[in-house]
Amino acid sequence: MRAAVVAALGGEPASAEFAWMSWAGTVWRLSGSREEIFVKRAAELAGERDRLAWLAGRWPVPELLAFIQAAGDDWLLTRAVAGVPMYDPSVGWPPARVAQALGEVLQELHAADGRDCPFGVRKPGNVLVHGDYALPNVLVHEGMFSALVDVGRAGLGNPEVDLAAGIWTLQYNYGRGHARAFLDAYGWPPMSDEAIEKLRRKYAR
Repeated sequence: MRAAVVAALGGEPASAEFAWMSWAGTVWRLSGSREEIFVKRAAELAGERDRLAWLAGRWPVPELLAFIQAAGDDWLLTRAVAGVPMYDPSVGWPPARVAQALGEVLQELHAADGRDCPFGVRKPGNVLVHGDYALPNVLVHEGMFSALVDVGRAGLGNPEVDLAAGIWTLQYNYGRGHARAFLDAYGWPPMSDEAIEKLRRKYAR
């Protein structure tokens, strides 16, 4: 693992810090003199590795640098991409703007050609979904959408998978009242409050 990090950075890391920690795994940010990478450790990352490789050039995702199995876990090295999560205070967007942008970006993502996607279920109505379309996974740089991260669940699926996540993440971060702006920006047909809440509850955290 150390050899892979040194090779990716072009030398020993100058700094290392925790970027994210949850029940699913741990992510570190490592910086070199001219390069920055992320190292993700979890029990199973082969699926995310394969999706990153397939999504390259289709969606803006981190560049896959290395995949290693060691110490009983999988380790995934990716090159850092420009941007911070869409809801980061440094972006400066009010909740209404975040909701609108989240819907606009998702509409573009779902329009991507996924006909040859090897992940998910191929059937009428399914599109290329992220699988965990929450605010921490959608990055913005200089006021523009820049990348998606955490794509281990990406594949062909019902668009409602991502719509549910979008509604859930907006309510979790800002409270109620932003789902309609998100759905309207996406172009989803009007829904009642009850239908929106039912869809939100479909998000599998």
